[in-house]
Amino acid sequence: MAKGARNTITYHSLDAGDDEEFRTEILDLLNERDYLPASSQSKKARLLTFLCRYRWVVDALLVLVIITLLLDKFWPRSRDIEGNGDIVGFAPQFSQQIRKFSPDPGFVPENTSQFFSEATKKKWLDILPKGLGYLEVKDPGKYKNIPTNVATFKDRFVVATSMTHQLHCLHAIAEAYSALTSDSTRVPTDAEWHVAHCFDYLRQGIMCCGDVALEGDQTTFPEGVEGSDGWDAKHVCKDYSQILEYLNENRASDELWL
Repeated sequence: MAKGARNTITYHSLDAGDDEEFRTEILDLLNERDYLPASSQSKKARLLTFLCRYRWVVDALLVLVIITLLLDKFWPRSRDIEGNGDIVGFAPQFSQQIRKFSPDPGFVPENTSQFFSEATKKKWLDILPKGLGYLEVKDPGKYKNIPTNVATFKDRFVVATSMTHQLHCLHAIAEAYSALTSDSTRVPTDAEWHVAHCFDYLRQGIMCCGDVALEGDQTTFPEGVEGSDGWDAKHVCKDYSQILEYLNENRASDELWL
């Protein structure tokens, strides 16, 4: 091209439906030697010919992407089920943390008569929420798979929670054991059926959790007893402070009891 010479290109709108005219005009521009080398012209021409011929496919894909994004934004999503969690959708999901198990004989003293002391009772109550995990559900109709409400609360829809039920059962077993080994007059009148229920309930709770954390050699067994006591092993646990906060916020009563 001579110095100072100019090519004037007039731009105008294209009819979207006229693919042939669109393709011809683009190819005419690319065939000008002053714009691209021959090899580049050939590659660009083939690419544009392909795009023009199958432009409807590209348009359809773009429409499909837009529809998918809209559905993803506005369509209600199913909630992921948390392991050892609530399938109803009432409880939130809790963060996890690494916890090391360590012995605390204050919950079940070796001198079992001390189990009935105020100090031991306080230790148990300190790890429990008010209302012992009975929760009030304000709008039960919005949840699927929700269990039958507890009949004790006649004017509200109230349900129990498994973790606090398990702690309640464990305390009942410890109470019966402590009474039988120290003062039989303290054995609860419902101990026979209650403890049997708790053994089976805790068995299934342990199997459900399926904690397979690795544990090493014992550190606290009497001399001559071998095995693993489980202390100092690290476990993946839910954040217990978050659980207590949730249970207290949704409690059905203010009573702190076991």
